[in-house]
Amino acid sequence: MKLVSKFALALSLVAVSAAPAAFAQSNEKPKKEKKGKEAVAPKRNYSKPFIAAYMPVSDLLNKAKNAAAAKAEFPKVVAAIGNDDDRYEAGILAINIGAPLKDLAFQEQGIDLLIASASTPADLKKEYTFRKGAIAYDGKRFADAEKHMVDAYNLGHRGNNIEFLISNAMSQQSKDADAVSWISRAIDASKAAGSVNKTYIVRAAILSAKAKNYAGAANFYKDLIIAENNPDYWHDALAFFDRSRDFNPEETLDIMRLMRATDGLRFQQEYAAYLDSLSYIGVRYPAEAVSLLDEGFAKGVISRNNVTFSERYNEAKARLAEDTRTLAGTVAPAKASPRGMLASLTGDSFFSHKDYKTAKELYESALSKAPILDKDGGDQTERTRFRLAMSKAMLGDHEGARADFAMIKGANRKAIAEYWLMFINHRANAAAATVAAVPAT
Repeated sequence: MKLVSKFALALSLVAVSAAPAAFAQSNEKPKKEKKGKEAVAPKRNYSKPFIAAYMPVSDLLNKAKNAAAAKAEFPKVVAAIGNDDDRYEAGILAINIGAPLKDLAFQEQGIDLLIASASTPADLKKEYTFRKGAIAYDGKRFADAEKHMVDAYNLGHRGNNIEFLISNAMSQQSKDADAVSWISRAIDASKAAGSVNKTYIVRAAILSAKAKNYAGAANFYKDLIIAENNPDYWHDALAFFDRSRDFNPEETLDIMRLMRATDGLRFQQEYAAYLDSLSYIGVRYPAEAVSLLDEGFAKGVISRNNVTFSERYNEAKARLAEDTRTLAGTVAPAKASPRGMLASLTGDSFFSHKDYKTAKELYESALSKAPILDKDGGDQTERTRFRLAMSKAMLGDHEGARADFAMIKGANRKAIAEYWLMFINHRANAAAATVAAVPAT
């Protein structure tokens, strides 16, 4: 990633602003230490051989301004290291030599000396452990980048989007589950800072899907949907959600209906899946099939030249006139029947024609005769209530829809209801905003 590369270079090629070694100062007598709250620099115990090796190299850098010559002589400084204080000062010098030369590898030697020294202050060790990780990342040494950035994190480093960088380093090693865990921390950190970083969430969802954790991917997208009523977010959220569980055709249909209602249909296979759920027993709902395909053709997502779509369109179109003609006459018998299932199925037909008002009435009639049993004795009461809630949502009865969705108990439909509730919330907010924008008369 270019952004990370530029970031790592900028972070690393910086001279260190640290107190010079005692032996590198002028001949002026040291001033008395100040008492009180002002920090006091720790006393250093440099070895005499190290002082002898250090001074000429320091002079080449600081007095002669010849970083290249200082680099050439620096091995003598390393060879003279006798203790942790020496090691610490040598590390500072190496970093300051490497900065004007733009020599990352040489600076990294200095960072290694700082990290290895017990004399390095904790805050400085934390920052330079992170810098070492950043240099490794820039060099595409992702295992090293991961190790040093995690070490820095454990030492308390929290800046520079460290969680995101650790996640990326892990992903580059195909450690996707671990990468998701770290990018989740990045998301939490962005939330704690007062905003949801959308890039992080999209990345988290992609990593989850790569690890075949489709439920996790869908859950990440919930944050995006809640924050923004974006058709692309809706598409990705529902596509991952659809792959996260085993849904029956009726459940899949209500997911696809929501994807359509949010303008989230994007691909040919999604139109095919929608048609399959509409027609899994013969050709049902011809009005919905025709309007769906007309939309797909108009958008150019599907083509009339595709034999599968053209045949299904012609078949649905052939049934549409008869379905429309007979529809009105089905209401009274359905309401009069002692069997709630007839009213429920008739409500489905009206829903497919986008006559949500009549559909609502029929679903309510069916529920008044609960339990609603199909021809095989299966209980369809919850399916009917779910469709009633959908009808209310499409009619703008947001509170009524919320109340019905809240009564759903089955695991799959309860999960689907979460997305419908988000859809309702966005519609309710949009309606409220429209009302607020109308000037008072």
